[in-house]
Amino acid sequence: MASFSSAHMLAQARQHPLIPVFYHASEEYARTVLAAGYAAGLRLFEFTNRGEDAPAIFARLQRYVEAEYPDLLLGAGTIYTPEEAGRFIEAGADFIIQPITSPEVAAICRSHDLAWLPGAQTLNEVYAAHQLGATLVKLYPSAYLTPAYLAILRGPLPHVPLMATGGIQPTVATMAEWQTAGATCVGLDARLLDTTEPAKLTAHLQELLAALRPAG
Repeated sequence: MASFSSAHMLAQARQHPLIPVFYHASEEYARTVLAAGYAAGLRLFEFTNRGEDAPAIFARLQRYVEAEYPDLLLGAGTIYTPEEAGRFIEAGADFIIQPITSPEVAAICRSHDLAWLPGAQTLNEVYAAHQLGATLVKLYPSAYLTPAYLAILRGPLPHVPLMATGGIQPTVATMAEWQTAGATCVGLDARLLDTTEPAKLTAHLQELLAALRPAG
């Protein structure tokens, strides 16, 4: 079961505001991504439920994380149903991310004091997700909604934690744009990154993370 509260997850997202979002059928490949990101200072990762073996791979990765990186939070993404959420929570998920907003999944996460990050786009959707207890609201797909759109949402919803994710390019300039627009954190598709050279990936992620941290 989860080792971290929803409040802890939010605090980590504020302090380490870059979250790789990835799935790979190779557990070894996934471990490489985790290790390179951890070395860069990242402390949150989303493993997406997009393959037939995703739950089994996730469970093994969680055991690896607990042994090697006990302060790292590994969450499960692309979750639609309460059954899927329960399966990953049982495997030790430290947070649950959805492309949609599901009150039933929200209830399960609340019962475990587990961070819940539902997907939303419009002002009404973001507000409704927040009212249901979202730890962070996932603005998705952010690349098509743009930083300017997020900045507009920040007007009437200045205090709602927002995660920008979905098609965001892994550049320092892009990270700076989302940070300036008011993103609490950014989810980055790890498939866009060079994962064949761990040291190069670590250096790249360090640069991106620095661009997301507010000055001072």
